[in-house]
Amino acid sequence: MRKLIYLLPLFLLLACEEEPVLDENILADYLALNGALGRADLVACAAGTENGVLGSASEPTDVFFYPIKGATDFRYFEADNIADSSDFSKYRAKPLSDEPVFNGYLWKFNNTPFTGERMGVVTYRSPGRLHVCTPIRQKTNVKPTELRPTLVDIAENGTTPTFTWEDGQIRENVIYFQVISDTEGNLISGTYTTERTFTFYDLNNVVFNITDPAASPSLEPDREYRFTLMGVSEDNWGNLIIEREFSTN
Repeated sequence: MRKLIYLLPLFLLLACEEEPVLDENILADYLALNGALGRADLVACAAGTENGVLGSASEPTDVFFYPIKGATDFRYFEADNIADSSDFSKYRAKPLSDEPVFNGYLWKFNNTPFTGERMGVVTYRSPGRLHVCTPIRQKTNVKPTELRPTLVDIAENGTTPTFTWEDGQIRENVIYFQVISDTEGNLISGTYTTERTFTFYDLNNVVFNITDPAASPSLEPDREYRFTLMGVSEDNWGNLIIEREFSTN
C-alpha cells in the first residue's frame, strides 16, 4: 500500500502533462498540423540580383511558383543556414508581399534583402492536399542571376518559331523553363526542357509542361509575342533569365 501511495503523485503528474503545442510558423510543425492532408509536390524556384530581377532593390529576390487551379493559402518559410536545408524545424514563416506573374498563371513572393544565402520553402493548399516545394537555395548575393537577352537565337518560322540559347557565365543549369506570352502578359505556353532549344508548340523534348491541358496553344501570324526563359540549377536557383520580343510571319 505504501508503495502505491509513493507512486500516485508520479501518475498524477504524467496524467496532467499536456501535449506539446505545435507552432504553425515553424515548417515542421505546420506539416504535422496538416498531417491529415495528402502531400503533393509544388514547382518553385528563385532568382535575384542586387537591384531586383524585376527592378526592386527593396525586394531583390523573386521566389516564383506555379499554383495549380484551386490553390489557396500561399506561405513562405525560410532557414538562415544552408546546412539546415533538410531540417524543416529550422524554417520559420516569413511574411512577404506576393503578386501574380503572367496575369496570375504563375505567382511569386518578393523576398527582402539578406546577407549570404538563404533556404526557402513555399507551400499552399488545394482541396484535400498540402503542396510543398523542394527547398530553394537563394544566391542573390553570391551568384546573382544573369539577365542576358542576347543569348537566344529566334528562328521566326511562321507560327512555329524555334528558340535556341546558350548558358551565361554560370554553367550550372540542369533545366530550362520557357514561357511564350502575348503582349498583354498572358501565358500561352509554359514548358521545361533539359535541352537548350524549344520549338513552339513541339513537345518532343519537353520534360514538364504547365500549359493548360484544356488549351490548344497557337500563335497567330503577323503578331508580337514575348519569349521568357530561366535556366535553373539543381538547387532551384535561376542562374539565367532571357527575355526577348519576337514576331510571327
